[in-house]
Amino acid sequence: MFVSEAAKKRDPRIVPLRDMFEAYCQLDTLADVIEVDLLSFSQLNRWLVSAKVIDESRVTSTDAFLCFFQFKKRAISYDEFLIYLEDLADTKELSLSRVKYKLQTCGKPPEPTHSSSS
Repeated sequence: MFVSEAAKKRDPRIVPLRDMFEAYCQLDTLADVIEVDLLSFSQLNRWLVSAKVIDESRVTSTDAFLCFFQFKKRAISYDEFLIYLEDLADTKELSLSRVKYKLQTCGKPPEPTHSSSS
């Protein structure tokens, strides 16, 4: 992937996609309680907005939901998430690698407040 000089100067921290997925899964109370990494649409939407994939002009929350709806589940696994990204990129004519890059460089969400820490 081509990285511009301006991008190199900003040097965003690139977090592995699976790590980002797991971080957003932990924001869901149910997934955190049962210790399963499943991503609900509400958390996925939050991530897509944070990464500026959803911009309400080219890609809307409705577009994102319609791609998510195909799974007919409350939450999706990491493998399903990868399929979701391919579908969203294809449907909205986006660069899949660019979408993944945005998701990896937007920064992890704050720690959930429902988890106990010592």
